[in-house]
Amino acid sequence: MVTVQRAIEMLGVPTVLITVEPEESAQARPPRALCPRGFIAGHSLGRPEDEALQKWIVMDALGLLRETPRPGEVVHRDYT
Repeated sequence: MVTVQRAIEMLGVPTVLITVEPEESAQARPPRALCPRGFIAGHSLGRPEDEALQKWIVMDALGLLRETPRPGEVVHRDYT
């Protein structure tokens, strides 16, 4: 996934990775990455049908676009 993210960035489109596997993602050095703590694969935006939580996570991820890219750094956040 990070390879695709980098290719999109090369075209001038900023990207953010939302990951539940922060160690593996950091090794691939994504330009920007968010890890919602405690979530599992297949549920990186939280519980099904929890629109408020999902919007919160997506808005936090989009907020990373305002920051300077730090390849390999994964921002961890709690959503409880």
